[in-house]
Order: sequence, then C-alpha cells, then structure tokens
Amino acid sequence: MATSVNSSTSALSSLSAKTGMAGLVSGLDTDSLVESLTSASRSKIAKSQQKVQTMEWKQAAYRNVSKTLKEFQSKYLDVLSTTNFRSASFYNTIKSSSASTKISVSSTSAASAGNITINKITQLATNQTVTGTDPATKPLSGSGAVEIGNLLAGLETESKSFLLKMDGQVRTITLDAAFKTAVEQPGVSIQSFEAALQTKIDDAFGKKSNGDPLIKVSMSAGGVLDLKASGSQLTVNALNNDNVTLGKLKLSDGQTDRISTTKTLADIASSLEIPLTGDEFNFSINGKQFNFKSTDSLSAVISKVNTSDAGVTMAYSSITDKFTLTSKVSGAGDNIKVTETPGGLMESLGLAGAGAKKTDGLNAELIVNNQSIVRTSNSIEVDGVKIELLEKSEEAITINSKADANNLKDTIKNFVTDYNNMIEMMNKLVKENADSNFPPLTEDQKADMSEKEIENWEKKAKVGLLQNDSILKGIASKMQSMIYGSAVSGGISLNDLGITSAGYSENGKLKIDEAKLTTALETKGSAIQELFTTEKTGIAQQLNEIINTAAKTSGSKGSRGSLIEMAGYESTLSNTENSITESITKTNKSITSLKTKLKTEETYYWNKFSALETALQQLNTQSSMITSFGSSS
Repeated sequence: MATSVNSSTSALSSLSAKTGMAGLVSGLDTDSLVESLTSASRSKIAKSQQKVQTMEWKQAAYRNVSKTLKEFQSKYLDVLSTTNFRSASFYNTIKSSSASTKISVSSTSAASAGNITINKITQLATNQTVTGTDPATKPLSGSGAVEIGNLLAGLETESKSFLLKMDGQVRTITLDAAFKTAVEQPGVSIQSFEAALQTKIDDAFGKKSNGDPLIKVSMSAGGVLDLKASGSQLTVNALNNDNVTLGKLKLSDGQTDRISTTKTLADIASSLEIPLTGDEFNFSINGKQFNFKSTDSLSAVISKVNTSDAGVTMAYSSITDKFTLTSKVSGAGDNIKVTETPGGLMESLGLAGAGAKKTDGLNAELIVNNQSIVRTSNSIEVDGVKIELLEKSEEAITINSKADANNLKDTIKNFVTDYNNMIEMMNKLVKENADSNFPPLTEDQKADMSEKEIENWEKKAKVGLLQNDSILKGIASKMQSMIYGSAVSGGISLNDLGITSAGYSENGKLKIDEAKLTTALETKGSAIQELFTTEKTGIAQQLNEIINTAAKTSGSKGSRGSLIEMAGYESTLSNTENSITESITKTNKSITSLKTKLKTEETYYWNKFSALETALQQLNTQSSMITSFGSSS
C-alpha cells in the first residue's frame, strides 16, 4: 500500500498519565474511572486516526489508477514506444524485402504492394575528402650524424642502452661488445653501423612474415639515423636517465614520429613537418570561422570542428600520420572549402596549401525500373520504399513489397483490451458501494484480532473508497465521449475498423469485429493512420491529452494532472505536494494536539482521585486515633 505520510496511531486502552494512589484506600478502580471520564477525547483521537487511515487508502487507490493510465500511455502513446499509436510510421502495413546483400530496404507509410527492380548499381555516392599528401609529423630521425666512434668506445667492457617503443611495446636496445665487433668486422662505416643496429632491433622486435624488418633502420650519406615502422608509432627514451647514449645517436628522450592529440598546439608545434609559429591560429571551413590559441589542445580543435555547423568531420590517423576532413554531405560538388593565411594551423596539418589533397565526392548512379537515376546519397526512396545502397551491382535486384497487417491487427487488439481494462478499473471504483459496518480498525480492535481477521476486515473496509468520485468519473467520461463522439477523421471512424461499443451494460468498453478490422487494415491504411494521428483530433492524440490532464507528474504544483494534484505519485515532487498528503499532515498534527490534551485531562482526574485517597487516608487515621482514645479511657 503506497502512502506518503505514515498514520499516527497508538493504543489508547492504557492511560498515558498515572500519578498518585490507585484506589488503595477507597478501593475504587481509578484506571477505569479516568478512562471513562476521558472517553470523549479518546473517541476524537480514534476517529482522527481512522480518518488518516482512510485517506491513506484513498491515496493508494488514486495512485494505482495513475499507474495504470501512465503504463497505458507509455505502451501506446509514447514517442519511444515501438507501438506508438501517435506515430504515422506505426500504421505502415507494407513490408518490403530483398534477397540481395547489396542493398537494405524498409517501407514507409507511402509504400504500396508491388515490385521494384534495380537493374544496375553503377556507382555509389561518396563524400568529398581533404587529406595531407605527406605525414604530418617529423620522422624519427637524428638531428645530425651519429657519433659512431664515441658509441663504440668502451663497449668491450661496458654496454650502452636505450629504449625503443613501437605502438606501446617497449624493448631495450643494447649496444655491447658483440655489437662493436659486428660494426668493426667488415670495417667501421655508416653501412656497417646501419646493418649492426638493424640486427639488434630485429632481435628485439622480430621481422615480418616475408622476412622484412618490422622497424627499418637507415642511415643517410651524411650519417643521420632514421627509424621507420610502416603504420606504427615509434618512440625512443633514455634508459635509467642515460641521455648520453641517445645524444650520441643524435636522438632525444621522448622523440616520436607521431603527435599526441591530447597535447597543446604549443607542445606539438616543433614536432610537425611544417612547424607552427605564433600563439593564435585562425581559419574557416565552408565559411565557418574558427579561432584557437597555442594553449588549446589538438583534440579540442578536432572536437570544435566536428561539433560545429561547418559540415565536415575532422580526424587524425596514427597509422598514416595524416589528418583528414570529410564532408558530412555526400555526392559531387565542392563541399569542403578551407581558408587561412599561409603558414597556419591547417597547412601544418596538411589540410590546406600545397600539401593538401582534395578528393571529390561522387553521386550514386543506378538504373531503377529501366530508368537511369542519379542521387547525391546512397539513401534513396522509390515509391515509398527506402533503399540503402551498400555495393555496386551488375546484376538486377528485386524488391518485393507486400501487405502484412497481422502485427498491426494484434497490436490494435491489445490496445482495445488494455483500454477496456482502464475503463473497467475506473468504473468499478466509482460504482462499488462502501459498507459503513467496516470502518478502519483501531489499534485496540486489532489487538483482539488475528492477522487473517484483520486482512479480511481491511479488504472490506477499502471497498467503495472512491464511490461516485468526480475525478474518476470525469476521466472515464472524457475517454468515452472521445471514442464514441469526436473520433472521426480521414473519412472513417472506429466503427469502420470494426471497433464498436460492447453494449450499455459494459459501461464504455469496446469490442472488435476481427474480420472487419482485417479488411480495413488491408484497404484503408492511410485513412486509419489519419484517424489516430491527426494533430489535435486524432484518437491517439486526444487520448494522450486526456491521460496527461489526469496523470501528468511533471511541472510545478497546480500544473499537474488532476489525479496527481489530489494524491501525488511516488518518486516525484508530487509525492508530498498533493491535497491528500496535506490533509493527512494536518490531521496528524491535530492528533498530536488531542493526545496532549488527553494527557492533561488524565493528569487532572488522577490528581483529583489522589486527593480523595489522601483525604480518606487522613479520615481513617483520625478515626483510628479516636477509637484508640475511647478504648484507653
């Protein structure tokens, strides 16, 4: 049972105030006398507690109705539901299919039964791109000629090492006595050093399946070292802070052949093949202006471009070390226009200037029903059928569209069943008769009953709580008036679908002629859609509005549904902001006040009886003294 405020109930059979002597002298049953004298106050408290219990039960009953209405709305009227009767696409009974994997198809409400033939798909639509012709980052090369002699010196007794990382895989490259021998054996030269270092790196990382090295070592004629790994990122680091070895190789700690998008433009400025200069970078794409500072990260640049209305997607590939701009619009035409002053950011990234390569987009070209057509997108629509072109095809492709109303018919049947359940629930609540012989039990009464007896009693006590309730009668009346009266649109009514009244005795419930419904779904698809979905006058639209008026939980107090304003709803602000909760709170405060008054009354009467006991005790004492004097004389 859902309640928003706990009832304030407590047993009233025992006195809350006991002071003084309890009939020790008079022999009076003081407890019973005080209870009798305060019975009027106790009765007021009990009635108030019963009132709170009744309100809590009514609140739970109202909330149960709200829950049923909201569940119906969520299932049949919500935009996220797959059975949304307010959606035009829901009434599409034409199902389109194709056996080909070179297209995907789906039907719209405009589709009709029949076949479509795609005779040939000559060309798919593509998006225009701009990409750099060369890698954006400087290669992993030395800043000068390797100091071969200095590197070889002392290797016969002490090795020299550095770290080489390929895509996160780190290996230690050690230059030792064997390395020195390999370089010197044929005679020290640039070529012998290159071959010996290649062997060391091959031993560390292995080779490709064809025998080629994973990481290619090369030395220029001037003795400059270059390390490359196709499609991979290479990074060198000093081992144990030994920068001397890297220094002799003319490499630096952390040097890499790929940039990190998380770094700032200032951090990557010197790593780019076309170095960045300055602290501010301005450019425009398709007329959209962009402004960045050297403190902005490269990822921030990419994100801002991609979320703008420039109509392009910017990306960086660590495999190719190239940046790409891709138009969000497919098809032929110049859809990417980059403008900036020479030497700017876009030129350094290979997206502007001489280093930028633009590849134009293409239109989709195909033959449909022997008619050549051209589209800028691979998503096309033909006679109400949506077609997604996936591959070129020299062979003819057939699309079959057939009427299949079974799923829609079953959903409409379920809709009517659930609608009837809503109407029946509300009708039952307003028509059932309350039995005054079964008011809420007091705590005293419960104390003398078993759990089963309490359960049975309360079951009867809850009957008729919402008898003739104006809110429920109003909701049910609006639904019935709408269904029977105003629900005519598109030239048809529910009667044309075989949906009619179940009879006067059924109090607004509906019944279905399945044969008539099937015929209507097969022949009047667009009219049925209009009947339910037409703005303001459609059945589903009106029903959704009626439920909102009754059970809407959003908004501020005073703007919610009538049921919510009355009883609230769990897990929303209305849980405590509602009329019943306010009444319960007010009544509980009154109960607290009545209990305080009762205790005062009990104390008053106890004091009176205590005084009586004291007076009687004194009389008894005096009587004994007189008797004692009489005996002694």
